[in-house]
Amino acid sequence: MLKNRASISLLFFLCGINFASWATRIPDFKDKLHLSDSELGTILMGLPIGSLISLPLAGWLITKYESKWICLTAIIMYIFIMPILGYSPNSFGLFISLFLFGMAGDILNIAMNTQVVTLETTLNKQIMSSFHALFSLGLMLGAFCGGIILNYQVSSFNHLLLIGVLNLISIPLFISHLLPDHFKKNQEKQGGEKKSFYDLGPHLFTLSFIAFCGMLCEGAMADWITLYFKESTFITTFPTTIGFTSFALSMVIGRSLGDYVSKMFSIKNILFLNGILISAGLSITLITTNEYTMIIGCLIAGIGISTIIPIIYSEAGRAKNISPSVAIASVSTIAYVGFLIGPVIIGYLSDYWGLNKALYLLVFLGVIASFLSKFRLSEQKI
Repeated sequence: MLKNRASISLLFFLCGINFASWATRIPDFKDKLHLSDSELGTILMGLPIGSLISLPLAGWLITKYESKWICLTAIIMYIFIMPILGYSPNSFGLFISLFLFGMAGDILNIAMNTQVVTLETTLNKQIMSSFHALFSLGLMLGAFCGGIILNYQVSSFNHLLLIGVLNLISIPLFISHLLPDHFKKNQEKQGGEKKSFYDLGPHLFTLSFIAFCGMLCEGAMADWITLYFKESTFITTFPTTIGFTSFALSMVIGRSLGDYVSKMFSIKNILFLNGILISAGLSITLITTNEYTMIIGCLIAGIGISTIIPIIYSEAGRAKNISPSVAIASVSTIAYVGFLIGPVIIGYLSDYWGLNKALYLLVFLGVIASFLSKFRLSEQKI
């Protein structure tokens, strides 16, 4: 099982590096294409639209084909898409590239999370959060390396071409040790007969909406926090990627501890605290004029966001009346609607009120997540 776990871990790590590498180039594309915040927000919709379209497809494919081959397909897509994304010469080209990037990311997302659910069943213990910690580690390292690459004025094309090559090199390291789906199929037989994509029930639907809030906040931090730090006159000591890097670092820490915390406390209490930390952390970042305090706020927000998705995915994977792959795809679809509407809403709000005030939407979503956790979830352990 060690080789299986290492192979799945590599997929999560690569997914984080891919996303962070793109996110660190967002300010460059804004300058290069002379975009306003609202125009940038509209173009950024390409990624979540691709995600949203691919999620039902990925859920269906995994019920028909082995998830290991779906993972391989997604990585091959990344190999070609990364340099195309870096080359994007105009707004339309960037939108289409992001659409394809979103499709690749979320086909991989469903497939590799299905692999984790299979491994959890085989080992009979919860380990989902530790894999998402590796995604966040890739996110952090991708942001850190992206900041260094920016200092050397490496072009977006060369930067993302290098990431594409990294994906290519990874294939022989993971493909032979991914789990066969007969484990998953056994679990799905035990789980029940429901296969409907939207047949979730009230408990999973509430969790899905909390995941929606968490994903919107996570995506907005990735899409906008580097730009917010770049446009801030308070940042003089650190590179402009420091906010995103510190956010990703706290995601690694939170997710590394997530499986342990999940054994100690109920879903209701963990998600309630998650929402409070999101609101508190972002409020600190947006209110303060001290760069160190802004960074601390990003760290707190990252801790808050960190365990929402792995906890909810793991819960979905154990649903009794719907197959794990379909449950994860269903929950992910609702969650990724946040990615769909988040970038454009923040972009238009930023044009109207400024980016600082627009980001208060995330503070509000943290409050909503806490409210739903407190009053709409039953008191139960994962």
